[in-house]
Amino acid sequence: MEFSKFFNSTIKLNIILIISFSISVNSFILVPNINNSFYVLFHLTFIYILFYHYHYYLYLVALVYGILFDILLLNNIGAHILTFLSLLMLFVLLRKYLIRLSSFQIIFIYFITLIVLFFIEQFLANLIHNYKFNISSIYNFSLIALIIFIPSVFLLTKLDN
Repeated sequence: MEFSKFFNSTIKLNIILIISFSISVNSFILVPNINNSFYVLFHLTFIYILFYHYHYYLYLVALVYGILFDILLLNNIGAHILTFLSLLMLFVLLRKYLIRLSSFQIIFIYFITLIVLFFIEQFLANLIHNYKFNISSIYNFSLIALIIFIPSVFLLTKLDN
């Protein structure tokens, strides 16, 4: 049997969220760029779900993953949960305008949202927890995002169909 016959696209995308979250917070991997790549993939998938599969359960998803990212990566609650929930609320406010955009504009907004999300997470971690603002990590996340953006959007679109 095919994978798509058992699960709808929302379940498949949530499985990607779980797997990418698990690998991104795993500290046993010797190559940190693997963790960073899955961290970027998690954010890409979360934004994709927001754009194409918005539902009220996403508030719970953002809350749970925000708390887990904050506890496992920063040992404090704040930066990720505020960023995820703020992004969700901003999307709700702008949803009627985002629907009218062309596919190229949506892809551009999608990528810019990803980069801004990394920047805001770093800024809030610095502001709330005195976590050292690290511009090199933003460059690293941006470079990884440039590399995996098109293949991951293609993969997410294929899983969505």
